Order: sequence, then C-alpha cells, then structure tokens
Amino acid sequence: MSTQAEGRIEGLCAWRAILMLGGPLLHATMGREDYPPFMAINIISGSFRMGSFFMIAGLLSGFAMARRPCPTMWMRTRLVQLGIPTAFGMLVICPMIGLLTMEGSDERMPISLYHLWFMVTLIGYTMMAYAVHRVDRRWPVFSYVERRTSRARVRQTIVLVGTGTLSFLLMIQTLALTSAVTGRYASLTTQLPLAIGYAPVFLLGLAAARVPTLRRIVTNGFRMPALILIGAASAHILWRLPWRPAIDPVLAGSIDDLLLVAAAAFCPPAAAALILRSANAIRHVPPLLRRLSDASLTMYILHYPIIAALKLMIAPLEWHPWVEWVLAVVVAGGSSYAIHACLVERSPVAALLLNGRPLPRPVQRTAFA
Repeated sequence: MSTQAEGRIEGLCAWRAILMLGGPLLHATMGREDYPPFMAINIISGSFRMGSFFMIAGLLSGFAMARRPCPTMWMRTRLVQLGIPTAFGMLVICPMIGLLTMEGSDERMPISLYHLWFMVTLIGYTMMAYAVHRVDRRWPVFSYVERRTSRARVRQTIVLVGTGTLSFLLMIQTLALTSAVTGRYASLTTQLPLAIGYAPVFLLGLAAARVPTLRRIVTNGFRMPALILIGAASAHILWRLPWRPAIDPVLAGSIDDLLLVAAAAFCPPAAAALILRSANAIRHVPPLLRRLSDASLTMYILHYPIIAALKLMIAPLEWHPWVEWVLAVVVAGGSSYAIHACLVERSPVAALLLNGRPLPRPVQRTAFA
C-alpha cells in the first residue's frame, strides 16, 4: 500500500477515534440537558457525530475487505472484536447504568442499550458490508457504479443530498413505526431510527472505498458540504431564537423533532466529506492522538457509567452546570483512559471483555528425547 493510502487510513482511524471520544463531551450534559448551552452540545453532536462515524466505518470496512485475501475471516474477526465488548456491556454495564439512573426505589429498572446502541448497530452494518461484498463478487455492482458515475458526471450535491434524503425518509418511517411502543421496553427503540437511517451513510462510505470515482466525487469540494452544515446550523438558530417562543408548545415540539431528524440525516454525509478531505492531507498522527485512538473503545464503553455515578454523587451539591460538565469530562475521560492503560493493556481477560482482543494461545513446549 502506498504511503499516501496508509496516511489516509491513519487519518481516518484518528478521526474515527475523535468522533467516538466525543461521547464524554455529550454525556457529561446528563441531567442538565435543558441548560441552553448543553442543548446546543446535544444538537451539534446529534447532527453529525455518529453519522459521520458510520460513514468512516463503512469506508474502512471497504478498504479492509479489498485488502484481505479472505473477507470472511475479516468479518469473523470483526464480529468478535465488536460482539464480546457489546455482550459484556449489555450484561454488566447497562444494568449498572440502569441502577444508577433509577429515579425512585419503586421504579422498575429500565431496559435500554444506552450508549451501546452504536455498537449493536455497527455489528449489523458489519454483516451488511459482508453481504454487499458477496453480492459484488457474484454481480459486479461496484464496477457498474464506477462506469455509471464516470459517464453520468454525477455531482457531489446529488450524492450528499441524495444520501441525506434517503436517510431522512428511513428515519421518519422508523419513528412512525416505533412511536406506538410504550412501557419498560420503549427505550430499546429510542435509537432505532438512527440505526436504520444511518445505513445509507454507511453504504456510501463502503461504496466510496471500492469506487475511486465516487470517492473523488464525495471529496471533490468543500463548498457544498459547508453550505449544508451552515444551512442546518442557521435553521436551528433561526427557529429557536426568534420563532419558537411565539408558537404553541405542542407544535413547537413537533418542529423541534423534525429539525433534529433533518439535521441528523443531511449533516453526516456533508461532515464526513469534509473529514475525508482532511484525512487525505494527514501524513502523521501525533503520539497522544494515537494512544487515545488505541484506548477509544475502552473509553467509550466505560465513560457513561462513570459519568452516571459521578452525577449521582454530586447532585446534592447543586454546582453550576459548567462545573459539573468539566468535572464529568475530566473524571470520566481520565478514569477510563487509566483503566485502559493500567488494566486492558496488561490483562488479556480485560482486553477480551472490553476490546474483543482474543486471548493469547498457550505456547506448546516440545519435549526432546
């Protein structure tokens, strides 16, 4: 592989870690989501962070399957890497968070995936990527896309807006289907619209990895992606400052939801296009960012229960929201990184449970007569 390609993949891995590590910045707003600056953090994060992550994941999956002589082995390895930490999180971390966030002793513990929804989604996308690869082996879909995009002179606007439109329709339809779910299990469907809606974004990344022409189209310029992001930000600002206070609360809530879904659908392809442009320019990843990238999965899994426990302890103190936020980010980030450095990197069992790293095989000693 060329040095440029290696640098691009290093840059993508770094960006993937940065987007994942945005979790502590978002979840540190826990319990104070109505505070206006924290509302902005939630809107910004929901508009592009995880969607862009999935597009980068699709791109890296496409690169990996193209390089590997046995894509089936890649899928099995990837499912182990994701499946074991996800199972550990669902069996241990999620019940722990449920106990920490229960509002009353008489309340039944909620059943939810919390922040681990994205790992469950990524497992599904991994299997989808492998299925697309198998289809392409039988019918050369990517070669057809390469020929069509070259002849039709497809523009960046069509790709980004088309992907966003498909995501938006899927999210709206899934919201309509899941709105009737109530009760203890309703929280399991909270993130389902995003999991379904981000599938086109992941597939765009997968196709961009296998179709060089499409990849060039996506990263062709920065003007259209920037306009999409600026348009989404302007819509939120104009709606929330001059218009929203004068509208009926029920109608305002519906418009809030519509704007959030639209931003979550249209912003990720645009943001990912800018990220890919910057990744192409990366030639070296700083050592600190590389270490954080290595620890990103551990930090993502563990930061949420740490923040929940900390919020429970400091709630009676009634500190300023920004003080709570900074403390939560520092404690959750520092503690989860320390656990990775001191435990996961040294314990094969911890590495298996939190990073899906297979246990080392015992060395067989040969007896000589």
